[in-house]
Amino acid sequence: MIKIKTMNVFKGLIFGVVFSIAAAFLFMLIGQTMAGGVTSFWGESWLYFSVLIPFSITFPILSVYFHNKKNVSNKKLWQISAICAFLVSLFSGTIGAIFGEMIVRGGIESINIEGTLVWGPIYAIILLPVTIPFARLLIGFFYRMVNK
Repeated sequence: MIKIKTMNVFKGLIFGVVFSIAAAFLFMLIGQTMAGGVTSFWGESWLYFSVLIPFSITFPILSVYFHNKKNVSNKKLWQISAICAFLVSLFSGTIGAIFGEMIVRGGIESINIEGTLVWGPIYAIILLPVTIPFARLLIGFFYRMVNK
């Protein structure tokens, strides 16, 4: 029993890391395209750092939840997706963005911390119509993968 639970947590961690990279890449690609064209294939590296931690925490927690609850309704998956989308967006738009910029730039001198902490929650709320369906897609896929 513990071995299966540990395997699911490991699956959640790997899934979170892989899909954090994919989500950051997709977000960056869409953003660059909307801004007038792709200038860099990989984009800004701080974005990858900002989403790595929340994805790497969210999916192992979800794996334990899904391990303990075999039959999760569609409504519950949407609720989980909404909560996860908001929390991941909030973290990655505030603390994650500051942390990622700090790693990339080597310090906090050039980071607008106050602006990031003010606008991060606003962006997290405004982007919910986009992030919730994306989270539902990822979490639904992950739910099927864990319950195989």
